[in-house]
Amino acid sequence: MAIPALRSARIQRLLQRVQRPWSRMVARRVLERNDALAERLLAELARTGQGEFGSDTPRAVSSLLTRSDVAVMLVADTPSDAVTRVLKLPLSAEAVQSTATHRQVVSTLHSMPMLRSFVALIPRALAWGDFEGQHFYLETALGGRIASDLVRQGTAPAMFKQDAVRAIRQLHIGTAQRRVVDSVGFARLAGDDLARLYEESKHWTDSARMRDALQSVEALLRRKFLGLTLPFAWTHGDYWPGNILVHAGGGVSGIIDWDRAIPNQLPLLDVLHLLAYLRKMQQRTELGEQIVEYLLPAAFDRQEQVLVDETLEHYGLPADRDFWHAATLLYWLRFTTANIVRYQRLQSDTFWLSKNVFTVLKRGLP
Repeated sequence: MAIPALRSARIQRLLQRVQRPWSRMVARRVLERNDALAERLLAELARTGQGEFGSDTPRAVSSLLTRSDVAVMLVADTPSDAVTRVLKLPLSAEAVQSTATHRQVVSTLHSMPMLRSFVALIPRALAWGDFEGQHFYLETALGGRIASDLVRQGTAPAMFKQDAVRAIRQLHIGTAQRRVVDSVGFARLAGDDLARLYEESKHWTDSARMRDALQSVEALLRRKFLGLTLPFAWTHGDYWPGNILVHAGGGVSGIIDWDRAIPNQLPLLDVLHLLAYLRKMQQRTELGEQIVEYLLPAAFDRQEQVLVDETLEHYGLPADRDFWHAATLLYWLRFTTANIVRYQRLQSDTFWLSKNVFTVLKRGLP
């Protein structure tokens, strides 16, 4: 079974490489169609006093199409000025919902007195609605560069990892409430995600073995979390370098894309995602491989270990190996389910499933 699966994965990757030029051309055409609409929309927002613009002629100075079907335009008061606003045009029903969720989250966080310092790192919603049949959303722009670009180039600030963990910690500690994990809390923490993967496992290669492994994961999580008192807080939900902005001289300048943020979650999950994703980018592997080779064995260097110990202490979490293993598998469960739900193509992507799901189920259990 391994050889056909490998061939299938290679074919999928080859098809993706062939499709990239076509995808880029489609994205350019989509953006071109929306450029004129954005110009009219910005003029209307300026005319009606929305958007807090500093001139009557704001302009989109650059644009991109995300893989979530959102046309994102960086806006300046004039073409020669610095970018001060971000305009988002969601182009599908899912993108409309995602953008609405992002707006609701940032508005909620900005309304919380305990986050008065932290919200300087997140955008502020300015205007939203429908224009010529197109949904739109406008927010403030944040300074700095996207950290993922710097990580790929090997030029990220030396303290980026520490700065990023300490930045998101402000959100976690500011909104944390400690509660005992009962049966209802366990369902919210892991049960719903487990149910989704049990359903998905019916279609996997070696389904019976994978289901047995899932049952082992569930048993471990129940044994470790039920009855435990844990901190629950708002989490970002996709805290990776692509959603973090940094100052030129170091330090986090902003955190973007809050559409996966939810309250009442274990805050450690954001930190685990950041650590695993950084390692994934540096090693050029899949996330599931780094969960098995890096997170589960806690294969940290000295600085990382200090940061992890500091994080566990701040959150009041157990520092023992069994808890770390359970928390990492909980993170894997959340990551896997969230991506399968968000990107339906992954449900049948043999390569992605092999590296991110089956690898963990085969090698990640104690």
